[in-house]
Amino acid sequence: MATGASAKISALIVDDHPVVRHGVRALLEQTWTKAEVIEATTREANAGDIGEAKLDVIVIDPWRAGEDPADTVARLTDLGAPVVVFTADGGARLLSEALKAGVKAYVRKGSPSADLVRAIEAARTGDFYVDPSLSSTIVLDDGDRTLSSRQREILQMLSNGMKTDEVAKDLGLSTETVRTHTKRILAKLEASTRTQAVAIGLRHGLIE
Repeated sequence: MATGASAKISALIVDDHPVVRHGVRALLEQTWTKAEVIEATTREANAGDIGEAKLDVIVIDPWRAGEDPADTVARLTDLGAPVVVFTADGGARLLSEALKAGVKAYVRKGSPSADLVRAIEAARTGDFYVDPSLSSTIVLDDGDRTLSSRQREILQMLSNGMKTDEVAKDLGLSTETVRTHTKRILAKLEASTRTQAVAIGLRHGLIE
């Protein structure tokens, strides 16, 4: 994590609760000693303060910004900075909507402050971060598209380069059972290959 006297960050915080905005500001200023923070109650508020400023990250609760969440996120991405959702609302379904709208990270307000810092760092480097309490139940699309714990386990093994027979031996399953799980993983993630499934899993925080 980049901290210290030389650490810099330019951030926009969008939330209609002053206590939340001030709390996030305090965290940023404590973590990055040269933090420049702009606060807003809605996406449109304080637009003049943003001006031509180059933002490193946008932290927003899109369900409290007075607009459709997906539209809010889409418009904010036009500012050229990664979007981090910081919200108390929703669960896996809203997480899925946020990811499809283009956010880089999703953190619940009840999580430790260190999780928000990790999410911001991940977003700034182009990575994805999903709140640990939600990553295991992520919903990628409408319908039954959640991965079971066994399927996530197998997908993780595939990402580590293990072959079908190696996965089967390690888990005490038949190779046919592993192949069946793999086919269902591909179907749920709408992937055509195992490599593509692994990439989708990494992007959505299903595996590490």
